[in-house]
Amino acid sequence: MNEHFVITLHVFNKVYRLKVKRKDEKIYRDAADAIKKKTKQYRDYFSGQESNKLEDTDYMVMTSIQALSENAALETENEAYERKIKSLTEELDLFLRKYR
Repeated sequence: MNEHFVITLHVFNKVYRLKVKRKDEKIYRDAADAIKKKTKQYRDYFSGQESNKLEDTDYMVMTSIQALSENAALETENEAYERKIKSLTEELDLFLRKYR
């Protein structure tokens, strides 16, 4: 079975055809849905006169900035957990060596 296949995503009235791994299809589809949802939130937030000055790319940039900043925060949080796990593992190793 072929590990990759092409999916079609619709964002901002454009069609994007991407070659993805079958196991990752849901991730890509969920990402496209999240982009639609988040850009709609920005459109709603900036509704009114000032929204006339904003283009699709502006909403996409705002969405990208938010997504990447959230990702960076998660990476920082993961690093803290990894350091704690490493510390606990070392402590456990010392304990096991001492009482073997």
